[in-house]
Amino acid sequence: MTRPGPLRFAATLLAAGTAAGGVAGQDTLPPGPTFTLSGQIVDALNDAPVVSAVIKVPELRRYVFSNTSGRFRFPDFPQGTWNIVVEMLGYHTLDGSMTVSEGNGLLLRLNPDPIALEGLRARSRAAGLLDNRRRRYPFRVTTISAQVIADAAGLDPAAIFKRNANSYVTACSNKFGEWVLAGCFYRRNYLRPITVFLNGGPVLGGMQELSMFPRQDIHSMDWLKDTGELHVYTKWFIDRLNKSRTRLAPFKWPIG
Repeated sequence: MTRPGPLRFAATLLAAGTAAGGVAGQDTLPPGPTFTLSGQIVDALNDAPVVSAVIKVPELRRYVFSNTSGRFRFPDFPQGTWNIVVEMLGYHTLDGSMTVSEGNGLLLRLNPDPIALEGLRARSRAAGLLDNRRRRYPFRVTTISAQVIADAAGLDPAAIFKRNANSYVTACSNKFGEWVLAGCFYRRNYLRPITVFLNGGPVLGGMQELSMFPRQDIHSMDWLKDTGELHVYTKWFIDRLNKSRTRLAPFKWPIG
């Protein structure tokens, strides 16, 4: 999954009730009237259906995948205005607010991302596992790729994360009231700690320890703003995923 480019969100309303597919994630529904929200994902250049795009509604912790006709459906969907995110390899990510109600559906157009396609090669096992893990997480995942890390000459891993996190990362005080290396971020106007994981295991020293890790040994990072988790993968770990039958546990979802 590439980091979202500039906002490209084109949507029109169409009659609801079309056939659709996909697997819904966990529901967290507010009280109020619900309906079946259906729609279709198409290529913005030729209107061809986009198959297996993931459609996420982060506030509801729900996601579905488009079927072979590019169609999708959310049963028991609450009326109102919701942030909708659509992701697909080879396309720019769509991210915008939509007001939906019974009797309406969505026609969402994805803009191709030629840059991503030019660099596309046969996908490794590790890349497939990581991509599947990100796609099945119903919230945004900001990925700091191997190329971004390789291009960040002179920066330590913590500084690379801070520059590419798309979040306001800052220092936070420890139990002695001392301000330490950037280890917190602001979310909904509250200062929250960042938890660092290296190859799936927690890094007790957090961002401070990450800053001392050799940059050349790091492959990529995934930033989960909703849980405050930074997942860092080393080149050794990626090589192990490629050569073994090791699988990745799914990202945990925020509680509440």
